[in-house]
Amino acid sequence: MAPSFHRALDRLALGLEDRVRRGSQPYRPGPDGSLAVFGSLGPLPPPPDAPGPWTARSPPPYSGDQLWVHVAAARGARRGTAILVPPWKLRWRMLLGGWVRLLASTGHETWLLVPPHHLERTASGARGGEGFVSADLGALRDALSQTVLEVRLLAALAAARSPREEVALVGLSLGALAAAWAATGPERVDAAALVAPPADLAAVLRGTPLGLRYAALAARAGEPLPPWPELEARLRPLSPLDRRPTARRVLVAGGADDAIALDGPAALARRWGLPLSRWPRGHLTLLFGCKGLRREVRALLGAG
Repeated sequence: MAPSFHRALDRLALGLEDRVRRGSQPYRPGPDGSLAVFGSLGPLPPPPDAPGPWTARSPPPYSGDQLWVHVAAARGARRGTAILVPPWKLRWRMLLGGWVRLLASTGHETWLLVPPHHLERTASGARGGEGFVSADLGALRDALSQTVLEVRLLAALAAARSPREEVALVGLSLGALAAAWAATGPERVDAAALVAPPADLAAVLRGTPLGLRYAALAARAGEPLPPWPELEARLRPLSPLDRRPTARRVLVAGGADDAIALDGPAALARRWGLPLSRWPRGHLTLLFGCKGLRREVRALLGAG
């Protein structure tokens, strides 16, 4: 397909989101400094003992919420656990069926994490995923931090349950940003596939309609976004670009015609000293329509 098709599909998705009515959202700068996501996880919850939904109490700052995971059994000889972190605004779990089947087929029991504000964790009357990203950078920081902590907790739980089996992370889009943070943590991660991570959030806001959307919502609330240099400085600590991966094997994949994550995958690969797996796809077509990428993920997980 022509590059213009892939970019047009991404832009159509962004345009449809802009047609949704939203209330005003005042800008809030949030705290200074990097994400505080590498402290103690506390006691681990008991692991799931059968496929199906599984819940446990979330670590702070969302300790009043439930950590919610969907479990799919490994197919064939079991080799380990794969933690799948989905993209932003996932509203139908079935959209990830292809990824779940792929990971299960490699012998990995698959734990699909439900991020804060998504699916079963959406507040009553709210739109799925809407509360994760906003002009309130403190709320964005909390939601991203919580997701990273939960990925870390699941990685620790998987390693403790089966010390000789593999622990893998697979993150998609915004989920890849959280998985990238977790792939720099102290937990054992044998393989991490980071697909279309928006590693430069400031570039996403500046180079896509998302920035115009949140600027308009903040202006409507009477608390506009600050000038770009200040906003970039506030968003930079939310990226793991300045960290180094501790995962044993890391795949960073991006689409050559991605109109959403833009050059985020390339920036992450470059800063981490890794090759970029670059495919002739857009953001959505890379996530949901790239057989070559899925073969590469299979190979990363030792089932190529």
